[in-house]
Amino acid sequence: MYRMDDKHLEVAKEIALKHRRKKNCDHCYDRAYIGTTTENMLMICHKCVDMDAAVEAWNEYVETQPDLKEHFGKLEKPAEGEEHKTRRPQGKQHIHNQPDHAPVMKGHKAGDR
Repeated sequence: MYRMDDKHLEVAKEIALKHRRKKNCDHCYDRAYIGTTTENMLMICHKCVDMDAAVEAWNEYVETQPDLKEHFGKLEKPAEGEEHKTRRPQGKQHIHNQPDHAPVMKGHKAGDR
């Protein structure tokens, strides 16, 4: 299993801090990252960091580092004009497709038996 060097982790933290959008964040406690993975990779906070700018800065850094380029250089970027498509889970419908209220269950009155 590949484990990223600590020096690259520190650079990733600096990149995340540089691209913060919010001053205060309760999600990451103002660190700009949630934590690290077992591969020593940074999990950037999606609430306060501009992900596109941070990923672009990270890709520029990777280009300058031969050991990282070996592992991260294989990632393909989407072609121009092609958007990244996310797959939605099948099954349950979205909440906005549900009725505004649940059906009311009628209970028994005290005198009914």
